[in-house]
Amino acid sequence: MPCLWLQHNSSQLFVNVGILDATKINLAAMPVFGGGTAVPQMFVALVDTGAQATMISSNVVANLNLQPQGKIAIQGVGPNITYHNGYLFHVAFTIPLTPIPQGLPPGSQVQVQLAVFILPKAIYGAELTTASGFDVLLGMDVLSSGSLKIEGSGHYSFSF
Repeated sequence: MPCLWLQHNSSQLFVNVGILDATKINLAAMPVFGGGTAVPQMFVALVDTGAQATMISSNVVANLNLQPQGKIAIQGVGPNITYHNGYLFHVAFTIPLTPIPQGLPPGSQVQVQLAVFILPKAIYGAELTTASGFDVLLGMDVLSSGSLKIEGSGHYSFSF
């Protein structure tokens, strides 16, 4: 079971995720992970255990040229329901296979071999019309595929 080990700021959890257009890829023809799987375009995701569904920003939609697959009703904290474009996509996680050198000067570039893990379940997620500091809202539809552990030491892990 792959596991990501990350840090949090005692307020928010962020993780880099890959987003792939589920209407254009054939997961059955791809390796399960690593070897030959190209690293998908990566985006910053806010981990939100209070969100039922994963959502993507307009930036993700534009960068991947995603096409809407319908409308999704969204209800936030209040009673109002709004309708947003819905997209079909896969979420991927990357894990370094080689250690990342410590103490590199800012701006340093290092090549690191990555394993790519694509969750097999396609996500039908709505478009976020406003997002600040992140492009993906990672909801329980993705998080429930694994195990999330948050520690008071400033660390968290996600196994899937």
